[in-house]
Amino acid sequence: MVSIPSSLLCVAAIFVFTMRSVQADPVGFASIDHPTTGGGESQPVIVRTARELQSQLERLDVADKKQRDRMPRTICLAGDIDLAELANNKPGKVLKQAGIVYPRSNTTLVGPPGGATLRRGTIELKGADNVIIRNLRFRDLWEYDPSGQYDGLGWDYVRISSAGKKPSQQVWVDHCDFGRVYDGQVDVVHGSDKVTISDCIFQGEGERHKKSILIGHSSSATAREMDRGKLNVTIYGCWFRNLESRCPRLRTGNVHFFNNLIEDVHHGTVSVMGGATLVENCVYRDCLLTSAFSYAGDSCEKGRGGSLRIVGSLDLRAVADPANSFHDSPGEFRFNQPAGFGWADFSRPPYEYRLLPVIDVEARVKRDSGPH
Repeated sequence: MVSIPSSLLCVAAIFVFTMRSVQADPVGFASIDHPTTGGGESQPVIVRTARELQSQLERLDVADKKQRDRMPRTICLAGDIDLAELANNKPGKVLKQAGIVYPRSNTTLVGPPGGATLRRGTIELKGADNVIIRNLRFRDLWEYDPSGQYDGLGWDYVRISSAGKKPSQQVWVDHCDFGRVYDGQVDVVHGSDKVTISDCIFQGEGERHKKSILIGHSSSATAREMDRGKLNVTIYGCWFRNLESRCPRLRTGNVHFFNNLIEDVHHGTVSVMGGATLVENCVYRDCLLTSAFSYAGDSCEKGRGGSLRIVGSLDLRAVADPANSFHDSPGEFRFNQPAGFGWADFSRPPYEYRLLPVIDVEARVKRDSGPH
């Protein structure tokens, strides 16, 4: 019998897992116009170090910078990677080295079976199109801020943003696990569009984490003009637990939030600055404030409220009671008109999707969310 080196078996397992997992199409806004395919059928490239990861994501091996976005690439982690090795992110007072990488368009970044951990670093999409991030854990990009604001360093785990006037779009974040971070676990900002976040875990890792998902970076007039018709985001199958706020917090855009589990959260789903959020068949357990369309400085009194409709969801307090459900929000609900695609009926999402019965959501989310 011929023995096969374990390293080759690992590569083979990653290759098979990647090809199977990437074939599935996203549900939600990342499927509008055409499915988000990432690197498509490109042959997977295995990376083992931060430098290798940076080179593949940013196409540093391609001399012609104009061609870098046109070269699909599927990048697989062989195991955990510490991005602090790059030392190209803003340093903290305690965490002296942190890394940041900038994926190009048409990229799939995926962990091996069981997932892999990216430590002490940020993935930032700057004007990137058609990107998939899957099967990863994000850890160790946090330090204590005595001010309590956590605004000084701007460390996020995943930031979906723009390059000048070119926003990112067609982005799918799937089966990832986000731990405690200095700033945001995932931010969708600066006019980014057509994003789906599915089957992910957002958690506080023992201690409550301050900020989870921010959609819309600012309430300024400039930001509203940039974001108008953009920031269309679908979030489903996700598990939010031990968090302070932003599950998610929306400004200006549209969020479809369905079949999610939100546990032990201070301020849950927030929709302000004209943002429109539809919550369907979600379970909120032991949350101080499950949802709000007027929040802090973005209040209705200041003309900065949003709209939020809750359908078929449960608000479970100390004692779980399936009869304790939200009443459907009163009045007519309409999503905001998009800038980049057609939408026939603004009372419902512009794509097909399947709702789980709310009574099945908790078990399904706990079983299926996070890396596999």
